[in-house]
Amino acid sequence: MPRTRQRRQVVPSLARSQPLDWAPAWPAPAPYILPAVPVPVAADPITAPAVAYALPQSENGRIAAARLAEQEGRPEEAVALLDDGIRSAPDSVQLLVLRGSLLGRQRRLSEAESDLRRALGLAPSHSQALFDLGLILWRRGLAVEAAHILDRAAAHQPQNPVAFNYLAEALNQTGQAEDAVVALERSLALDPEQPRAYHLMGRVLDRLHRHDEAVLAYRRGQELSRQ
Repeated sequence: MPRTRQRRQVVPSLARSQPLDWAPAWPAPAPYILPAVPVPVAADPITAPAVAYALPQSENGRIAAARLAEQEGRPEEAVALLDDGIRSAPDSVQLLVLRGSLLGRQRRLSEAESDLRRALGLAPSHSQALFDLGLILWRRGLAVEAAHILDRAAAHQPQNPVAFNYLAEALNQTGQAEDAVVALERSLALDPEQPRAYHLMGRVLDRLHRHDEAVLAYRRGQELSRQ
């Protein structure tokens, strides 16, 4: 019987949306660890490599392998795994969303946007697809559409302060400062220990000529930054 070697796979949590790594550094949730997966070892160490890697056949297997490849610094391999999976299952929302997210992190924004729009055509309320598409549109300077998409994302993630932070960024860029304040108030009610959110609140309040409130927001942001 062939021996097995245990490998731990670390996969970012899907419980809360995370910002893409080229976006402003809002706090991201910690990863969680999947159970170890046995990897077959070749029976003959002379004629075969020590570990035999088989291309995952299941959708979940491809997703786990792609996440691990990206985490280990092999983003091209991660995308190739998802490319293969999408060829086999072109309407897989999970694969499309993950590939769109990976392409976004590689700054291949047009390709990422295409994948995420396709995923939303299949699942219009997919919160991760909405969130990532909103970030990509924001990154491309399309703040008006980004604000609309991020508003939908926040509606599907009402307990995620990060979603409201990015919504506030987009609203502020489109001149909707009052709405940006509302979004930031919602974010800070969920998590009051966010220095960047307070700094953004200060900028927005300054724009609204609410200077005394802006000073308090800046001051609180500085206090949290020093902690």
